Amino acid sequence: MKKDDSGTDNGLGSSLPNFTPSQIIYYGVPGCGKSNKIRENLKNVPEKNKIRVVFHPEYTNAEFIGQILPKVNGHVTYEFTPGPFTQIIKRAYLNPNEHFYLVIEEINRGNAAAIFGDTFQLLDRLKTGETDSLGNDPANAAANTFTEGWSQYFVQNDDVNAYIRGTENSIQIGNIRFDSNTAIRLPPNLSILATMNTSDQNVFTLDNAFQRRFDMELVRNEFDLTKPTVNAQYNAEIDDTGIKWGQFWGWINAKITATLKGLSSTEDKRLGVWFVSNAGGIIDDKVFGEKVLKFLWDDVFKFKRPQVFAEGIDTLEKLINSFEKPSEGKERFDVFKDKANLVAFVASPTL
Repeated sequence: MKKDDSGTDNGLGSSLPNFTPSQIIYYGVPGCGKSNKIRENLKNVPEKNKIRVVFHPEYTNAEFIGQILPKVNGHVTYEFTPGPFTQIIKRAYLNPNEHFYLVIEEINRGNAAAIFGDTFQLLDRLKTGETDSLGNDPANAAANTFTEGWSQYFVQNDDVNAYIRGTENSIQIGNIRFDSNTAIRLPPNLSILATMNTSDQNVFTLDNAFQRRFDMELVRNEFDLTKPTVNAQYNAEIDDTGIKWGQFWGWINAKITATLKGLSSTEDKRLGVWFVSNAGGIIDDKVFGEKVLKFLWDDVFKFKRPQVFAEGIDTLEKLINSFEKPSEGKERFDVFKDKANLVAFVASPTL
């Protein structure tokens, strides 16, 4: 298919490849490998074909879509500065033979509904057999027939429209003539992949209306020991304790589930496979103390500490000190009240 210098298909009326766009939210406990799953899925995708953004409480619609900002070049001008959403849409429009991806990390740590704004409507896609030849441009209704994979609805945004067209009055995308009167839709060659924690205590809740427009895929919190890196993570020794990370992981997650049974946040309190990473087959005592023990003390067993931690450990400082520098006659895991149960579990993990 011949393209002009911009990468735009200039064959009028020609058809585009049949892309099936994905809209998936990968969810699971912290550290289970959600981001890594996306990274692995897209490892062979060129950098120009993907944009990654992280939602957070201060992230805004203007940053995501774009905004008018001042620029100084001898004098002050005000120009539209595109956000990642607009940048990836333009790349997808101008390169209809390639697949593009917008990756949103921690989609529910920002106010997703406010960040998407009216572009929320674009998340509904035309299904097989569905078409829309109207859009908001009646003068070109006969030519502009949107088919499977395009957004079912549209939004009008003159700044985004002008950014996509550049200096051209109009551009041709298959049988779509995109001019100044054409509304914005997601194209079939643009997928959106996102991550979120299972039921995390986030600043914002991702409502059902938003989730309905995505496929949900659970990233299971489990060790696939057929993979060398995962096997090494399971067998990493927690400093000089003789206890492997995978063994402790299994024991503590079972304990978390049993101790917090019935609480809505139980899912996200469990430790992910990659909650901490090994270095050369070892998980350093300081790393374990400052990350794992701190998390267990501050977040997981905040209201259950006397049931879990040994007698006399009444502060986080004592907990970490007792693990990193156990007193004479003590061992590191004596910080847990039922260390004997951990030892038994290690000896027979099926308990």
